[in-house]
Amino acid sequence: VTVMCGDGTNDVGALKHADVGVAIISNAPEVKPDKKAVQEKQNMKQQITQALEMGRREKKMQERQKLLEEKLKELQAEEDTLVKLGDASIASPFTSKYSSVKCICNIIRQGRCTLVTTLQMFKILALNALIIAYCQSALYLDGVKFSDGQATLQGLLLAGCFLFISRSKPLDKLSASRPHASIFNLYTITTVVLQFLVHLYTIVRLVDKCHVLEPRAARVDLDAEFAPTLLNTVVYIVSVTLQLNTFVINYRGHPYMESLTENKPLCYSALATAAFMLLLVFGSAPEVNTEFSLMVLPQGLKYEVFIALLLDSLTTLVVDRVLLWACGDAKLKKMY
Repeated sequence: VTVMCGDGTNDVGALKHADVGVAIISNAPEVKPDKKAVQEKQNMKQQITQALEMGRREKKMQERQKLLEEKLKELQAEEDTLVKLGDASIASPFTSKYSSVKCICNIIRQGRCTLVTTLQMFKILALNALIIAYCQSALYLDGVKFSDGQATLQGLLLAGCFLFISRSKPLDKLSASRPHASIFNLYTITTVVLQFLVHLYTIVRLVDKCHVLEPRAARVDLDAEFAPTLLNTVVYIVSVTLQLNTFVINYRGHPYMESLTENKPLCYSALATAAFMLLLVFGSAPEVNTEFSLMVLPQGLKYEVFIALLLDSLTTLVVDRVLLWACGDAKLKKMY
């Protein structure tokens, strides 16, 4: 990948042919101006303007007025020369407000953060689609489905995670490691497959447990009116929890973007969803279960579901972190 920086007409050709072109302003400051200094200049300009108005009213202060006018012209000249766009800005997709090439590091950090966010979104969508597909199949075989309230609640709980995961900010420091440029790599494919196998084992085990406690009906009526069942309750809780699991486990964080704990909206959203799922599992507020057409789980099944979900989370976390350590970053290709 070729990056080109230029500030004049003679750089236009190179800026257009480069993979990434950045126009820098030749007469701009090298660093971002200090906010305190800018505020002081604004205050000084305001005081001079007020003094000029007073000077116009008093003819005896002509000399002072002349000095103030010269000072005001100097301040205005500084502001006018800060940014003047030229041909280089027209030819390049990026324009830096400062004359330093440090802007290249900002572009790389933003680009890596966007790339990693896109890759982790593909992983999360793939796992969530597989989880929902199997859960719906397990319910369909028993003639059971999610109620409208359950589907709405599931969408609202996970919508916040989808929103906040895409608003992650890059770190201030540029990392020496490089992310993968495509989803078709050993790490992404292997972690998605292994995580789904763990989730599949958890779902199958709990579905079989429900069939032991509540045997399948001899005749399945797919058009029957919805009624809460043990299978519906367990599959719903497991489905939402495992989808939340995919967000938390597959969030990349450092060294390309802020970590899960630093991304406060996503962290709080995930914690709130996890707390609500625990409330449904243990039935601490039976009226909440009833409101969303869910049964209160039997005493023994509560702890079995909780332990199965906890082991599922820990296992997928270990699997993903081991694969991330082994093949999580891209390797530079030799040029010869």
